[in-house]
Amino acid sequence: MAPLSNAHQLLEKATSVLALSDEDLIYKGIAAGVSERIFTLKKAAARLQEQYGSREQLERKIQTEEVSPDDHTLYTDLLEWRAIQHEQAELLHIFAAL
Repeated sequence: MAPLSNAHQLLEKATSVLALSDEDLIYKGIAAGVSERIFTLKKAAARLQEQYGSREQLERKIQTEEVSPDDHTLYTDLLEWRAIQHEQAELLHIFAAL
């Protein structure tokens, strides 16, 4: 229970110094966290795009080329790309709700 108590105390101190309500400060914190994560995901997606062109091109590469059973890199990259896109969509929904 102490961490929550500390968070409440910190929130009270911050709102007493800043000209913001508790709610505004919480929203700003959420927006900052979401923005930071979106930026990180965009960098990861850009790395994959640089390597493969597009997710569709990667999917075609997996379908048309013989993939070694010992090397799961292409599959791993495709799963990562799909996860990135899914998480970005979820984060954008959070942004829209703010």
